[in-house]
Amino acid sequence: MMKLIALIGVIMAAPACTADNVFGPYLGQTQPGLTPVPFAPGMVNTDAVELNSVFTPDGREFFFTRMVDGPDMQPGYPGKGRLILFHSVLTADGWTEPQPLRLFPGGPHAWAADMSVSPDGRHLYFMGPHPVTEGSTRSDLNIWTSQKIDGVWSAAEPLPEPVNSLSQEVYSSVVADGSLYFTTYPEDNGTGRGGLYRAQALKGGGFAAPEKVAIAGADSVGDTFVAPDESYLVFSASLPNDTNAVGGGDLYVSFKGADGTFGAPINMGPEVNSTDLDFCPVVSPDGKYFFFSRRRSDPANGGWPKVVAGDVFWVSAGVIERLRPE
Repeated sequence: MMKLIALIGVIMAAPACTADNVFGPYLGQTQPGLTPVPFAPGMVNTDAVELNSVFTPDGREFFFTRMVDGPDMQPGYPGKGRLILFHSVLTADGWTEPQPLRLFPGGPHAWAADMSVSPDGRHLYFMGPHPVTEGSTRSDLNIWTSQKIDGVWSAAEPLPEPVNSLSQEVYSSVVADGSLYFTTYPEDNGTGRGGLYRAQALKGGGFAAPEKVAIAGADSVGDTFVAPDESYLVFSASLPNDTNAVGGGDLYVSFKGADGTFGAPINMGPEVNSTDLDFCPVVSPDGKYFFFSRRRSDPANGGWPKVVAGDVFWVSAGVIERLRPE
């Protein structure tokens, strides 16, 4: 296991909510049925662009990303602001007001997105630019990790090879045995890896060389959540031959078959997908709720540089189970 940078007191002071203290699981929100609804309006969803939605296994910490005014999101990746990791904790006084979480050593607020937490709740993984040191010529996206030590999230470090590479490594998903799934986009003239990969967790720490994961009928996938038991995965994509496509990027489910491979993608349909981009899928640690994010750009194909709105939604995980083949 790589040695993490010394603990530096990275969590900003986060006062408990005082006006209307919020208690209970899921930030005290009324739990949804089979129709997606915005998650925690006014606390998570605001007039800003929000995405991601990750709880720790004990349900007492919540992470999400908010776009705030500031410099471009990273060199060579223009946008309307910085993607900042926000954090809320359930205390005796209720859930704390979400605050930015400082994770980069010696740096400002972490430019971070696409979070996931290990099953033991001790390791936080997220996507960030690498490196953040002045004078570097490399600014691609990699997966970073922060370890929880004495109740505090430590300064983060990028995962070493063989996970990170010359390709862009994004959107991690940790399964029950600690192994890591993630998506890559080649950035070295087409010779790098691209697609969904799985890196087996090693008993002594670290990960084995990643192996590409095949999904029948889906050569290109985006953000991917993998169930803890690896029986299914949910991903965002724009599949050219999908006659059931709803928007410019839909959410799909793929179930693992008896042969151990992931089957043909099933569009989650208009009950979940919209004409906007639906992405950032994740299921709550207790398996009860499916969270995802929705992003709107103007024009619709403008991507992050033209983003005008973004919100976090949640719905009963029954929307996944209803699609499971009999």
